[in-house]
Amino acid sequence: MDNLLGTIVFLLPGFIMYFWLQAFGINPVVKHTPTEFTAVSALLWLPVSFLTILLYNSAISLSKLISTASQIWTLDALKAESSNLYFLVIFLCLSGIVSLIASIIWAKWVHPLVQNKIINRVREWRGLAPFSSSSSVWDEVFAQNDSQVVEIGRIDKSGMSMIGCIKKASRTFEPERHLHLEDVTFFTELVKNYPIPESHVFYDTKSGSYVKIFDAEAIYNAQVEDRQKAELQKEPVSVTSSLDQQEK
Repeated sequence: MDNLLGTIVFLLPGFIMYFWLQAFGINPVVKHTPTEFTAVSALLWLPVSFLTILLYNSAISLSKLISTASQIWTLDALKAESSNLYFLVIFLCLSGIVSLIASIIWAKWVHPLVQNKIINRVREWRGLAPFSSSSSVWDEVFAQNDSQVVEIGRIDKSGMSMIGCIKKASRTFEPERHLHLEDVTFFTELVKNYPIPESHVFYDTKSGSYVKIFDAEAIYNAQVEDRQKAELQKEPVSVTSSLDQQEK
């Protein structure tokens, strides 16, 4: 029971923040081992728990007139209060809120505007290429919030490819890389009938697969031109017969 309470109080808040950061797109280059995961959660525990206890103590100070609860400023006091079920519920709820707000601030402003800039400045100073905004090439190419028309195939099998618009893509640490395509027939005919250049090519050196990404502006222009041609091919509605009947 003591181990369970210790895990809840001294490890779970850091794990919650680790979960939020990954959900917001701050992922490591490789998947952490259980030991590394525990170490990261323990490191994240300190800021989350400090802000949580600070918020808890502030609430206790404001409610001194109607509450007899005591403030917590030491680890011994935190450990002693962890046996109180009421305190555990409040602590976990506050930890979830604090970790969410802290993760939003870190993912939106601290990580791209402070951490990445400092790291890239040092790398450029050492003559190295700067890091991109994402931790992997897959996320950099396919995890962005934009529409992409692609051609998927293999280098060793020419003529066997598929063209479509990406609807879903695998997440960072999924064991296999998958792409869900839609409107395959439409975009296959569109690329066949119009000269649409490729803007980027994603190549997997391990499997020999490639993903050609077509230029988004060229795809849009081709769709507009194709729609205009389809409208021109429609036969105009004949009103001659109705006019003749009115004259009669």
